[in-house]
Amino acid sequence: MSAQRITRVVVGPDGKPRRRLPDRRTVPLKGRTKWKRVAEMTEAEVIRRARMDRDARPVPRKHLGDFHRVSLTPNEVRSIRRQSGLSQAAFAARYGLNLRTLQDWEQGRAQPDGPARAYLLVILREPRAVERALAAEA
Repeated sequence: MSAQRITRVVVGPDGKPRRRLPDRRTVPLKGRTKWKRVAEMTEAEVIRRARMDRDARPVPRKHLGDFHRVSLTPNEVRSIRRQSGLSQAAFAARYGLNLRTLQDWEQGRAQPDGPARAYLLVILREPRAVERALAAEA
């Protein structure tokens, strides 16, 4: 797939999807999803179109049960921070996290995404290794 066909999409401050440009600016996505058309598609058409999309291959029904959403609850995030013995501000500063984001995770207003979840689990299990890695960066 060519790099030109890849569209980087992020959620804007208004909660709507935006396209990220190479210079890191974001612009509103052009076009709109025609949900009525999507709802009118037959199962066979959905499958045919999915098979044509190289980036979205369908998963066989027998494997659908293999997937599950993995997230950390606010209490788990708070517990990871408390085990470090640090305040929210100190924890965020030590591990390079945005203080507001950490507060949102602990209050349940947001959930850590996949990489953030993995990072928090590494901090929980190997905090000294993370500190060494971050110190080597400076």
